[in-house]
Amino acid sequence: MMLRACLVMLAVALMAGCATTQQGSPSGQRGMERVSPVRAAEINTRLGVGYLERGQVQLAMEKLETALRHDPDHVPAHLTLALIYEEIGDHNRAGRHFRQASRLAPNDGGTQNSYAVFLCRQGDFRAADRHFMLATEDPFYNTPEVAWTNAGACARRSGDIEKANGYFRVALEIDPNFPDALFHLAELYYQQGEAFRARAFLQRLESAAVPEAGALFLGYRIESSLGNRVEANQYVSRLERQFPDSSEARELRGLVMDQ
Repeated sequence: MMLRACLVMLAVALMAGCATTQQGSPSGQRGMERVSPVRAAEINTRLGVGYLERGQVQLAMEKLETALRHDPDHVPAHLTLALIYEEIGDHNRAGRHFRQASRLAPNDGGTQNSYAVFLCRQGDFRAADRHFMLATEDPFYNTPEVAWTNAGACARRSGDIEKANGYFRVALEIDPNFPDALFHLAELYYQQGEAFRARAFLQRLESAAVPEAGALFLGYRIESSLGNRVEANQYVSRLERQFPDSSEARELRGLVMDQ
């Protein structure tokens, strides 16, 4: 899935629960003037997300900035702008909007998880871990397994493998079939030289969901390390058939040619 598509999905999720209908006159501007600042911010944020879905990033940003002029404390607008700024590489502005959203919604799991992911990408692992834990403490957060898995991925990136393993396992206690946690544990065990344990988690993943290119590539590496050429070649065929243009398929072609 393309990064923009992921961004749109997250932005839409952030807007969940906001009202969508606009009352008023045929004139959009006159109608906007009649609604409260909070309502106007909601409307403009939804318009911004709509533009984002169509790939019109500049128009999306204009609507989101308009939303914040109506209501400077509108968290979905701050978060969506933060995601856009991060995607286009303006990390200073992204950080500013993430911090503001985190300050305004300190107990919201989705907000804290999004900010923590950003912090981890910036290499601030300690702060990221703190905000991931804040996310998991929200009793109304619908997907705590996501925050635990993200926390595990961040711990792994920081070099704390033991903590990462623990976080992934907490995610699987919440949802035993959560594909991302299963994939991370499979990859973690493979990198530690425990191919049989890696295979067990990958098999669980394949039973729970349709594997992505990364999982198929990992399957090839696991089976190759175990000397199972038939099974390894099956992963090659699946990767070429299902994801021929993926970076994993290109890398695998190079590996096969070198053998």
